[in-house]
Amino acid sequence: MSRIVKALTLLGLVGCSYTFEVEFGGGFQQEQFRGWIQYKGDKVDVKDDLHIRSKVKGFGFVNIRHKAKLGFIPLPDLKIEYLAMKSDGYGRINKTFTFGVVTITASDRVYSKFKFNQWDITAYYTPLKVKNILFASWGLGVKVIDFYAYVRSETTGQSDSKSATIPLPYLYGKVGAELKFVHAYAEGKAIAADSKDYFYDVKGAVGLHYDINKTLRISLEGGYRLQRYRVDDVSDISADVRAKGGFGDLALTLRF
Repeated sequence: MSRIVKALTLLGLVGCSYTFEVEFGGGFQQEQFRGWIQYKGDKVDVKDDLHIRSKVKGFGFVNIRHKAKLGFIPLPDLKIEYLAMKSDGYGRINKTFTFGVVTITASDRVYSKFKFNQWDITAYYTPLKVKNILFASWGLGVKVIDFYAYVRSETTGQSDSKSATIPLPYLYGKVGAELKFVHAYAEGKAIAADSKDYFYDVKGAVGLHYDINKTLRISLEGGYRLQRYRVDDVSDISADVRAKGGFGDLALTLRF
């Protein structure tokens, strides 16, 4: 009997409306890299010194929207995203620099790898909705960066590398509009500790959507994304790295 009472109490605490949506999708993004990194040595330009090339990489996401409550407290919606951000480069350098234990002299050729893969986990609310046309969301999240940098002198064969997992908490905001088959939005994630430790990740998109039936929607959109990461001596790494480019994605939304 006591187990039944406990079960009924738990069900009473967690209530949910009839609307429950799961959106999942993915796409591709252009990544043009600019900026510098520093690892126990000199600031090294990712384009001019390391010759890191622009790439097109994939991303995916799952977005869970609901009206569940814990007692009288609404629970936040949840979005999980993954972005592959990595490239490499090969070329002759114009200046002498040190990366870790390796010193590469001017006119040497260098081969480099660069990885900045990202997991974003965002808990958010959408307190403002105007006739299902305009909406605004806000929340909190954490971006977990899988960082890796590798530099090798093709002249001496010496190399060094550095890897680190860097968690970055952030504030989240999004505003958007939807009308018939068209939608648009602007979204941002950012945090700043001081002038040497901050990041922002902003994007905007327009798209088309179509409700196949009451339980299934398909969406197609394209836009532009800009990211900047400034860190000072985190796991012996300092950096000011920027990535920008257009993106496009396809998504399906299931309603229960």
